[in-house]
Amino acid sequence: MDLKFSWYISNQLQDWIVSKKPIYPSLDECINWVKDKLKREDSIYELTKKDIEDIEIAYEFQTSDLN
Repeated sequence: MDLKFSWYISNQLQDWIVSKKPIYPSLDECINWVKDKLKREDSIYELTKKDIEDIEIAYEFQTSDLN
């Protein structure tokens, strides 16, 4: 099965971001975390523009207390 970016991975990403509080990872680190997660699951899925936008939204939501 070829794993894709989904709500399940998005939730794992958000948990990871929160676990790094108070020093949150950067957006680039979050994108790389998702890419690494897909590789660890033996997926060859390439993130789409929509996936990147979803990662940005999750990142902004979880780090909104910085502003």
